[in-house]
Amino acid sequence: MSDVFISYARSTEKQALQVAEALRGQGYNIWRDDELPAHRAYTDVIEERLKAARAVVVIWSAEAAKSHWVRAEANTALEAGTLVQMTVDGVMPPMPFGQIQCADLSGWTGDTEASGWRKVVASVADLVGRAGSSQSRPTAASSGAKFAEPLLAVLAFDNLSGDPEMAFFSDGVSEEILDTVARGSDLKVIARSSSFQFRGADKAVRRVVADLRATHLLDGSVRRSGSRVRIAARLVDCASDTTVWSDRFDRELTDVFELQDEIAAAVAAALKSAFAPRVRAEPIDPAVYEQYLRAREVSTTQGPAGLGTAVALLREVTATAPNFAEGWAQLAVALTGVAWRGGAGEAFKRLRAEALAAAEASLRLDPANATAYAAQNMLEPDGAYEAHLAILRKTEQVAPNHPDTLWTAAYLAFRTGRVREAAEAARKASELDPLDSWPASLHADAMTAVDDEAARRLLLDGRSKWPANPGWSNALMAHAIFHRDWPAFADAEAFAKAHEHYANANVRGMRTYGRAVRDNDPAFADRLRRAVEEELARTGSVALNLVIALAVVGSVDEAFEVVERASYDEIFGDAGVAAGGVYSGGLIFITQSRALLAPDPRFMRLCGKLGLVDFWLKTGRWPDIADEVPYDFRAEAGRLAGATGTSA
Repeated sequence: MSDVFISYARSTEKQALQVAEALRGQGYNIWRDDELPAHRAYTDVIEERLKAARAVVVIWSAEAAKSHWVRAEANTALEAGTLVQMTVDGVMPPMPFGQIQCADLSGWTGDTEASGWRKVVASVADLVGRAGSSQSRPTAASSGAKFAEPLLAVLAFDNLSGDPEMAFFSDGVSEEILDTVARGSDLKVIARSSSFQFRGADKAVRRVVADLRATHLLDGSVRRSGSRVRIAARLVDCASDTTVWSDRFDRELTDVFELQDEIAAAVAAALKSAFAPRVRAEPIDPAVYEQYLRAREVSTTQGPAGLGTAVALLREVTATAPNFAEGWAQLAVALTGVAWRGGAGEAFKRLRAEALAAAEASLRLDPANATAYAAQNMLEPDGAYEAHLAILRKTEQVAPNHPDTLWTAAYLAFRTGRVREAAEAARKASELDPLDSWPASLHADAMTAVDDEAARRLLLDGRSKWPANPGWSNALMAHAIFHRDWPAFADAEAFAKAHEHYANANVRGMRTYGRAVRDNDPAFADRLRRAVEEELARTGSVALNLVIALAVVGSVDEAFEVVERASYDEIFGDAGVAAGGVYSGGLIFITQSRALLAPDPRFMRLCGKLGLVDFWLKTGRWPDIADEVPYDFRAEAGRLAGATGTSA
């Protein structure tokens, strides 16, 4: 049987032939419908070959997207976990295939070094095995999952209450069960933001394996009638598509916490995993609990717009049920979101104080509450690296495999110069939450200092997966500007225009910046200098992206002169000020800064103003560039600390 089945529309037969020849050159056995035998019904042969293939490469085009045959073949591959997608004319896969990554090979002429083609080859290799392998056909789990240990996806339980308005309640109960299960120190659980996207027909085991790479899934249903609730749950082994455990529970809503623990313990026993002890919650009034679930639903589905409503609801919850640890933890998270989105200053300080009090109330009731620790970490001043590290250590003790813990670890490592460590932690977070763009974005950012070509592939993957998110256009423009890759910059411009990303001020600014660098526009350099002087006069500081931009369009000397005049004292206070402005402080360890500023010993002065030198000396957690710059980085840090009196 063939390794690879190729699905395509007639208008792209030339490209299908190129794909077939290129994969044969890699050592794979290929089947296309030009090999149909004359003595058999072609539908029978196609179905047989399709189901036997270890990988199915679907070539999307305008015609293919309308073809019932191509869509049917793609659907069979999707359900089997064997789907590999590419587009040759820029047309993205139709629903429901848009959730799977699709390599963009628009205008491809058969170049086997093209980044999009390398993505296709890598996906085929993951599914089939490396060329020449004699391994047997992988199961659904082995072809999708990278983890040898269990990786659990808790899906949104179905609402069987007969009232569509109760969907938030079944989602809330499902999420509480997920949180309880995720407390285990040895079990990896995919985040809600990814697993709860699967509903209805999308809950097919193979679909979950293909998108999330889960080894097990927990699914069920919730039926509520007045003050009683019935929950049915089942645990499925994805490799065999068999039920490992199932049960049904009927309880009063006042027993809902006990019920969540019961289900979690049953899942733990079925997976032979040990869970951290959970603080027994007191019974809570069903109406208050429903209000709590409503608040979580609002903050999750409505984003920033729903945070104010969530805060109001959770304030009432904690006032009525002051011993409910999760209520306090969620209030801390919601207040934190409102604080950071409201800007710096006195308003931030007030919200920060209330959020910290809520997090502390939660931890007094439940010292192992990872959500409360996450809120505490977000509320520490931007430059309080040691405080961030201390809270992270506590979080890692109670929830080391939680994607939020991994993301927090990645972000701290990124901002303090440990970009390789950041890339690895962000990769793990992204694997546990593959449908969330935040860990994927941080992974791509960190990789620019580790493997630049891999970083570009990650950025293109992210843009393909989240085309509505302007951040990917911004990052791809920045990457192209640094490498003076003007065709790539033009591609990023065109994509941004097509997807209306220029409504975002950062994307507009990056486009202007890129065009000025491309055209050697002296007028732009003058405007940039004026903008820097205005920001210095207004705030006494300059955002790090502007410092780096000066080095690119002006001179390194001018950038360091600005650093000398700028103060970053506010990042150590509680007013919500970040050194990078809307960007991460990790900017100074990647791309332009790594190439233009870091090799100069004066770079240490900037690091000192950001509090990094003191952090490195106290913790010994030196940045990657310490062993890459042409001067003694550690000695220079020591000299600066001695001169300023900040050494440990």
